[in-house]
Parts: sequence; structure tokens; C-alpha cells
Amino acid sequence: MIERASPVPASEARFGPDRTNFLTSHRALSVGGREFSKLTDSIVAQARRYATAQSCEAPTLRLSPDRCIVQLGPVALTIAHIRNGNAVPPGGQLLAIAWHGTIAARGDHVPERLGARRVPPTPVSLWEESLVVSAESETSWHWHPNGTESEGFTSTELADRCMAQLQQAFDEHRHVDDVTPA
Repeated sequence: MIERASPVPASEARFGPDRTNFLTSHRALSVGGREFSKLTDSIVAQARRYATAQSCEAPTLRLSPDRCIVQLGPVALTIAHIRNGNAVPPGGQLLAIAWHGTIAARGDHVPERLGARRVPPTPVSLWEESLVVSAESETSWHWHPNGTESEGFTSTELADRCMAQLQQAFDEHRHVDDVTPA
């Protein structure tokens, strides 16, 4: 038995009373899922429009409840929502990375056949950002880079930010890969 054990007052909690109360609730889990879906849906739609505007092949997509991979030619964008856990802040974290290289393979590998198979080079990270969540309610959900003291973004604003990085990477590496000998 622990003597005089008392919970930490909400005002002294690590993330503040409102952030802790809402983000540790079951309701916040469903809100987080909806916000992640809103983020990834926006990224996928923007990537498709961008590919059409650039007259290039449609992006390869790999979607799951907590992950999104958008492969656009020689570059890719990965988004992963790391949900609550013992070492993760309430509301989870979001990891966004823009890559040069193949992340979402086309799946045309046939292991039964022997022969020379082109192995793509290892992807290189071009931009990376880890974000934490702040929310006092469903309507105030924001993703913050560098902690909650920094400016936050709605899911739609964050999708625009991530797509800007993917577009910049595509513009920089599209022509480099076109002139690289096979």
C-alpha cells in the first residue's frame, strides 16, 4: 500500500489541464482518426491533381488507418500517426517525411523467377517533421511541429504544407532522374 498517494492535480499535469483531459479521452481517439483521414484524403487528392498537372504517371498509394505513403515518380511522402502509448504524448505524434527514392514499390517482384532484377537505390530523406497534437475539443485539433509552444496547423493546412514539400522534391528530382543513365 502506498501512503498518501494522490493524483497529480490537473493544473500541474505535463500538458496542461485541457489538453490532458480531452486528448486522453476515448472520444479523442475517434477524433484523431477522423483528423488523420482528413489529412491523408487531402494529400491524396492534391497528389493526384499535381500528377495530372505535371502530365506524369498517377501516384502510387499505400493507405492504412495510421499510415499513408504517396509515391510520385522518383519521390515519396510518408505520413504516420503514432497514437497514444506510454512514451508518447497524449493525442499521439505525427511523423511526416519526404523522400527521394522508392518507398511504395510497384509490387511486380516475382520471387520464383531468377534473373537480373533492378534493385532501386535506398531512399534518402529530404525533409522530416514530427508533430504533436493539441486540442481542447474536437474543433480545436491542431498539429504542432516542435511542441505545442509553436504555431499549429489544422489537418488541411498540414496537408498543404506536406504537399509543398513533396512538390518541391518532385520538381528537384524529376529532371535529375531523367538524365541519370539506367
